[in-house]
Amino acid sequence: MRNMNSLIIVGSGGHAVSVANVAIAAGFTVRYFVDSSSSGRKLLGVDVVSAIDDIQNFHEYNFALGIGDNCAREVVYEKLISSHGRLHFPPLIHSSAVVSTFSVIGIGAVLMPHSVVGPSSRIGSFCILNTSATVDHNCVTERFSSLAPRATFGGDVKVGQRSAILLGAVVKHGVSIGKDVVVGANSYVNQNLPDSVVAFGTPARIMRSRQTGEPYM
Repeated sequence: MRNMNSLIIVGSGGHAVSVANVAIAAGFTVRYFVDSSSSGRKLLGVDVVSAIDDIQNFHEYNFALGIGDNCAREVVYEKLISSHGRLHFPPLIHSSAVVSTFSVIGIGAVLMPHSVVGPSSRIGSFCILNTSATVDHNCVTERFSSLAPRATFGGDVKVGQRSAILLGAVVKHGVSIGKDVVVGANSYVNQNLPDSVVAFGTPARIMRSRQTGEPYM
C-alpha cells in the first residue's frame, strides 16, 4: 500500500529544490532525491541516492520530477516508466496557488507559489507553472510544457508539448503556440506561432528554428 504522503524527487539541482518546496507546502514529505551525480550527499537534509533501485519498496512512494528542462524531463520520465513500470506522479500544487475547481491538472504537473489557473483550463501532465505564472480561462498547456515566473496568458491560449514560455512573457488571448517553441523573456505574443521556433520581442517575432531538445535555459 502506498504511503500517500511520502515522495521521491528525481533530480537534485535547483529545480528539484523548488519542487521540494511545493511538495512540502502541499503536505508531502520528501524521503529521497535520486541523482547518480550527487549520490551520497544530503539535500535539504534528505538523502540523495544514485538510483530508484537503491530504495526499498520504491513502488510504495509517490514520485516527482525535479528537472526543469522540458525535453530532459520527458526523456527521464520515459526512461523511468520503461525501466520500472507504472509509478505514481501526483500533481504538486503549492498551498498559495489559485486553481479553479473547473480546471484539470494533469499528473506530475507542478504549480509553484502564487501561480493561477483560471476556469475551464487544462494543465497537461508534467507541466510546470513557475512562481506567479498566470493562465486564464479555457487555456491548454500540453504535456511537458512550462511557464517561467510571471509568464501570463489571456483566455483561450493553447501551448504545445515541450514549449517553454520564459520570464515575464505575455500571450494574448486566443493565441496558439506550437510544440517545441521557446518564447523569450518579457516578450508579447499577439499571433500564432508554429512548431519548433524561437520567438521574442514586443510584439514577438520568429527569430529562428530550433531542434527538439535544444537547450533554452
